[in-house]
Amino acid sequence: MSKIIVYTEKSFRGRTAEFKKNVHNLVEKGINDAICSIKVIGVPWVAYYDVNFSGKCRVFEEGEYASLEDRGQFSSLQMIMDDMESPEIQLFEHTNYRGRSVTLHSETNLHDIDFSDQASSHKVKGGVWVLYEHTGRQGAHLVAVPGNEVPNYVPLRFNDVASHVRPLLSRP
Repeated sequence: MSKIIVYTEKSFRGRTAEFKKNVHNLVEKGINDAICSIKVIGVPWVAYYDVNFSGKCRVFEEGEYASLEDRGQFSSLQMIMDDMESPEIQLFEHTNYRGRSVTLHSETNLHDIDFSDQASSHKVKGGVWVLYEHTGRQGAHLVAVPGNEVPNYVPLRFNDVASHVRPLLSRP
């Protein structure tokens, strides 16, 4: 059974709450903007800064996170239930799927293919992808799921920002 366990203090201390399904609003659970450490069992989860799975986000794969650099920021939690097999994403240089494009099937440092800080739209044909602001899986995240087509990164404040992308991998 997949779940996320959250704690209000570093090192898995303080008040705790366990969730096995999406939480649209952590205010209702009394733990909004209070999460300081996390344990994830099973599938990955996305923690969002705002309610209803919006705003900045961070992906947490199975494991333990004793101290979070963005602690006290999360307001909603979403379990990733999408098919993670056969990853494929197409990034486009301009909005509305125009301009130069690249199709990726594996983790890629966009500097290596001369596409860093250039993507303005995407189409996901397979897998769940995480786009990062900086190389080395650093900086702001954008999560993209199968069938996801985003014609314009401007409203997401992610235009010409992505430097690194990777598919989340399913575990046996």
